[in-house]
Amino acid sequence: MFGLGVDTLIDPSTQSVGDGHVSFAEVNTFLEYGILIGTAVISSFGAAWLALREKSRREKIKDTHEAKFIFEDKEKNFQIYDRLMYLRIKSSADRVRICQFHNGGKFLSGTPMKKFTSTHETTSKGVSNESEKLQNCVTTVFIDKIMAIKENLPKIRLVSDLTLESKSKNFYKSTEVEKFAILPLFKNDLIMGFIEVEWNEGSEITYPENFESIFTLVRSQIEFELMKGG
Repeated sequence: MFGLGVDTLIDPSTQSVGDGHVSFAEVNTFLEYGILIGTAVISSFGAAWLALREKSRREKIKDTHEAKFIFEDKEKNFQIYDRLMYLRIKSSADRVRICQFHNGGKFLSGTPMKKFTSTHETTSKGVSNESEKLQNCVTTVFIDKIMAIKENLPKIRLVSDLTLESKSKNFYKSTEVEKFAILPLFKNDLIMGFIEVEWNEGSEITYPENFESIFTLVRSQIEFELMKGG
């Protein structure tokens, strides 16, 4: 009584199902749409998962490279400070530093502004570190220092011999420097910075007779370290 056969559900003349009059073609269309939507959703999730996996892989490689760079940079700086300390001790100096040249924007006239910054400095016991005062220094203000760098001579110079209006002389005086020696640091044929040795007023200066040779040698070693990775 309650059983319904297939013939009752399907009207062969209309190919409809039940009382809703939904054809098999429409059912197939709905199924196809469902399959397409499902496939699209799965594909979207799959693409998102692959993108996330690729991002994770790239970040892992980046972290590895950064860690390697930090380690290499730390090792390079260790070698640089080791050479600076060697030079300072051998020459009985109070300070030895490295400054590097860099761009500093432009003047309103359009002329490029050149600057230098102290990147490494080592001092003897009880002597102040002056690196913070030598950040983003405009080169034209320290013109006598720049001229000494260009001479490329490892000789020891007297602060008192600098011109009266010299910014460099005023800075040396403010940090109690009496004598100094300075050499350019080269990258190929370009001057990328300089290395400077300072002796304070009243210090017992007992630098060796071969100071100029030692200074020149250390300069070459530091140039080699600075060239690493760039």
